[in-house]
Amino acid sequence: MTDTPTDDAHSADDVRPRNDKGADELSPAERHAARAAIYSAAAGAYCYPDEEIVAELTHAETADGLRAAGRKLDLTDEVEALLGALGATDREALESAYNDLFGLPSDDGTYAVVPYEAEYTVGDEVSRKQRRIATVAGLLEAFGVEPADDFHERQDHVVVELELLQVLAARRAVACEEGEADDAENLERAEATVLDEHLADFVPAFAHGVRDATDDPKEAESYDDPRRAAGAVYRAAADLAEAIVTRDLAAHPDPDVDADAAAEVNPRA
Repeated sequence: MTDTPTDDAHSADDVRPRNDKGADELSPAERHAARAAIYSAAAGAYCYPDEEIVAELTHAETADGLRAAGRKLDLTDEVEALLGALGATDREALESAYNDLFGLPSDDGTYAVVPYEAEYTVGDEVSRKQRRIATVAGLLEAFGVEPADDFHERQDHVVVELELLQVLAARRAVACEEGEADDAENLERAEATVLDEHLADFVPAFAHGVRDATDDPKEAESYDDPRRAAGAVYRAAADLAEAIVTRDLAAHPDPDVDADAAAEVNPRA
């Protein structure tokens, strides 16, 4: 959607390349870069599965990078579930599953899973939804995150909010790498604000809805029908998104940030 950068403690010796570090060995810059990769993959999985998106998600370099990030953050199981499900399906099946879950309403006008934050966080009141969407739009503007021209969803879509966290994590990686402690601290608080005020309730509720509507990704590779595996892709992506959001919520301080100041730091993500 946007133009952004990009341990298993019990078995690390068996699966980790010599130059691949576990969670307890990472520098802050490495950890935040790994977080950015996880958020990028989770967001990418919920973009409409056109040929370009699917090619990127299934590229060998993408898989290698995602596996490395998963090992670094102790999210190996979630990453392997997503990659396994992707390997058992195809673009046509992903498109069909996407439309069934998020794209096409049923006869009564409802969707199997709603991918918009305001539907989970402010209820049915239209004015409150509008204010919520406007708040997300303000954050995107503050941090220079612009939807692609062909992205026509509301700005509180799950893809948008996950990619906003990707941008912030990537900028923290740059700030830490360059020793900009004040910038890194301000970005940490910015992340805490977005997580606490937007993703903390949204992503777990969204993930619950996706799990109710799809098959277990652990069984995807045994499916004869790629359409079942396609549904498992979306469930695995939901599990991955919920895992990284829950982990980050536990790690962040209470949010207290000047958004304008945070938006000024290291805009090279």
